[in-house]
Amino acid sequence: MMMYPSEYELDKRFKDLESDIADDALDVARYYNEETVRLLEQRLGRLTKYDFIFGVKLKNSLVNISMEIKDNILSLFNTATDTVVKMLGWEQNVSTSFFKQYEEVEDNLANIMASVLGERLSENEMVYINRYHFVRGLNHQTEEESVVKKVDSITNTIIDPTNPSVLNLHSDQDEGFVSFVVIDEFLHNMAESDLFYEAQSLPFPVEVQMKVQTESKSITKPALNIKKQQLKEEQFEQQSTGDRSDVSTVTSATLVRHLQDEIKKEEVHLMNWLAVIVVHGKTKKECVRKATIVRRHLKGAGITCRLPVADQINLFYKMLPGEKIDITDKNWIQKTTQDGIAECLFAINSNIGSKIGFFLGWVDRFIEHTDLESAINSSRDFILFHPFMANQQIKGSKTRSPHILITGDTGNGKSYLAKLLFIYISFLRVKALYIDPKKEMRKWVQRVLNDQYIRGNFPLFVEHLEKYNYITLDHEKEKNWGALDPISFLPPMKAKELVQVIFEQVYNFKGKDDVNTAFLRATSEVIERKQRGEQVGSLNIIREMQKHEELAVKKAGDYLNEVVEDSILKLCIHDGSNPALSLSKRLTILEVENLDLPGHSEQYENYTISQLKSSAVMFALGKFCELFGMNRDEQTTAFMDEAWIFETSKQGKKVNRQMRRIGRSYNNSLCFISQSTKDALSEEDSGNFGVAFAFDEPNEREEVLKWMNMEVTKENKKMLESMFQGQCLFKDYYGRTSKISIECLFEEWEGALKTVEKKAVAFAEENYL
Repeated sequence: MMMYPSEYELDKRFKDLESDIADDALDVARYYNEETVRLLEQRLGRLTKYDFIFGVKLKNSLVNISMEIKDNILSLFNTATDTVVKMLGWEQNVSTSFFKQYEEVEDNLANIMASVLGERLSENEMVYINRYHFVRGLNHQTEEESVVKKVDSITNTIIDPTNPSVLNLHSDQDEGFVSFVVIDEFLHNMAESDLFYEAQSLPFPVEVQMKVQTESKSITKPALNIKKQQLKEEQFEQQSTGDRSDVSTVTSATLVRHLQDEIKKEEVHLMNWLAVIVVHGKTKKECVRKATIVRRHLKGAGITCRLPVADQINLFYKMLPGEKIDITDKNWIQKTTQDGIAECLFAINSNIGSKIGFFLGWVDRFIEHTDLESAINSSRDFILFHPFMANQQIKGSKTRSPHILITGDTGNGKSYLAKLLFIYISFLRVKALYIDPKKEMRKWVQRVLNDQYIRGNFPLFVEHLEKYNYITLDHEKEKNWGALDPISFLPPMKAKELVQVIFEQVYNFKGKDDVNTAFLRATSEVIERKQRGEQVGSLNIIREMQKHEELAVKKAGDYLNEVVEDSILKLCIHDGSNPALSLSKRLTILEVENLDLPGHSEQYENYTISQLKSSAVMFALGKFCELFGMNRDEQTTAFMDEAWIFETSKQGKKVNRQMRRIGRSYNNSLCFISQSTKDALSEEDSGNFGVAFAFDEPNEREEVLKWMNMEVTKENKKMLESMFQGQCLFKDYYGRTSKISIECLFEEWEGALKTVEKKAVAFAEENYL
């Protein structure tokens, strides 16, 4: 069992990502991808990811069971011949037929491993795994080392064991030092020992290798009986002298009895195993320092390690692929059942996000930190994210929904993350829309564009920001009236539905059947006139009601007319004389002037008439987002800030549900930025978000944990409570969840991502922390 740090090849991944980059953003995207590689290498050194190799020795007994006597004699003769040839130091060519006899058993093994997502190594990968042991920690190219298959090429490294505690490796390209740190002792109870997972949290890349040999029960049972008798005699001697039994003796006797009971079970076996952690460095001093850090780190997990002085060369050869533990191996051998090995968490990692994508932040493995910066600096697990992978039917993905949910309390970093994602998405070959009800983005982007230092030093970024197209809907300007009129920009059926939603925000039709009937009839008539080519809009519905013969309907029409007059509803209700909102630019930020949204905790029944009107405009924006994403010929994404407003009323939920239903089939992605995870908790909508980012929300911690597929425990609640601004839970489209720290690597971006201005007194406060 082998865990090793393979080369991440981030520059190659970014090269593959360029196929998704828009032509007008290729230069700026390529520049920032190269900067990402440079900055990460500056911080981490070699960029690596942990891969896991599980090797199983296929025994002759597995393929010789059904052989005839003649074949068995021939096999025995061949084995004897091989032994003599090896003793004489000669080499013997292995025929193809030798490997063919293992095909069936190897295929069975591959099927078993597939149940835990294991895959066969290719021939080149097998060559590289053998070669890797001779170039670990040295500069080398994986592709080059994978194709040369001669044994003398694979082992073409000078191994110098003259320095104590280290080996000096010399390849044809580089030289360095390695040390094998041996696992010496575990706690009696190996539960949560987590050897492989703990090693991944070290501040430098390491290997963990484990050689395991199953012990026959014919050997185990007599050995346990002998051990049990020895312990019994020790206890008897101690008691006969009037002394009480040693704690260690009693503990050992208890463990032996427990093991005897376990071994009686058919599926339980005793395993002998040898485990090492391999560190490497450019100098002996660096190598020994890393080995010391490994020992201290694992001691905290109850694992005792040693750094052998004279056994380094023996451990090097013992850990080569195919080398097995035998009877002569006595040092450092551990004895546990298979459950003990399982507790080491082989093949468990903290991978999350995409294999190809933009840099988003860091995995946070630890429960507590002093601040966000220390959380970032303590991690080597960086995250890539591509927002348009969910609907590509990728192997292993758990969802087909491209929609993204960002939730959390005010001030925790939702808007910062949304703007960061929008910048990355603006590099892609995507038509993007950002609904900005708070009118924040233009202010901060404009400040960056006005910064002479940034203009002079980062021209590509400035040029890219200047491509953003801003549309501000201000109801005080007549040219904007009717820009969001459903009758102007929606097909008939959807127009009628949205007209109802808008009018129900400002007029209660409940219990007024006559008025409601007249309203619906007028709506249908106006839509029919629109289809005949007349210049009409939602305002004409009010005009029809005002002309109605029934007094109640006429009064309702007069009331609605007054409500619309000189209000923000002018954006949604007009006579059709102005063109509806149209987006022709690739990148658009849509703002609404004088929008009066209620607080998130405000009850719907307590909304003011101004807040109800603003909610109606938000619903119109929601339907516009739906229409925006329904062009099958182009890939689109829409960011909806303050999306929680859609969950405050029955009408809003209807708009919300319809917005989400477009997606995979229309090549559209919606990013919902909301203060509540409850926006996504209903059963019918539970699959509508392929990706979720959940910042802490004190009043919804249980709901957040459930939505992110995590257990509702005190530890997890405390973890949420301890998160800093900029930290969140991230659930990707593979169904994995992790606590992450969001980071933007580029200081020139920070101004465009701001949401508040930090005052001098805040900096002064930090000086006294």
